[in-house]
Amino acid sequence: MNELEEQLAASRTLADGSAMDDIDTNEAASELVLVKLNTKRYSLPWAHYAGAEYFPVAPGDEGAALERIELSFLQRHVTLHGRNLAKLIDGIKGITGIMRMARVPETPERYLNTEHVRDMGGPIVTRIDVEPRG
Repeated sequence: MNELEEQLAASRTLADGSAMDDIDTNEAASELVLVKLNTKRYSLPWAHYAGAEYFPVAPGDEGAALERIELSFLQRHVTLHGRNLAKLIDGIKGITGIMRMARVPETPERYLNTEHVRDMGGPIVTRIDVEPRG
């Protein structure tokens, strides 16, 4: 394992020593768990989900700007910032209408432009904002 992989693994280790999963969109989920870098977690039931909107990067801003997804729940408004987030929209609601996105961890933004992360090609969330709705 190279130094970057070790740092990524360390940043995704939970306080109890267990490893944090990557974004999970493979199975039906009853709740969405958001995991911030400071280990704060939010558990939002999909039963309270109201909708989502995807905001791509504006043409010409691809290098610096981040995409975002805004999710509305009964009592919370969530904004996910990162790259390749369009892939997450499909994970929110599968073809069958079942909510599939179960877990979203933050990844430090400094890793966005590393070769290892670019090669992965999957969605990477660098910031999660959770605010009361109202």
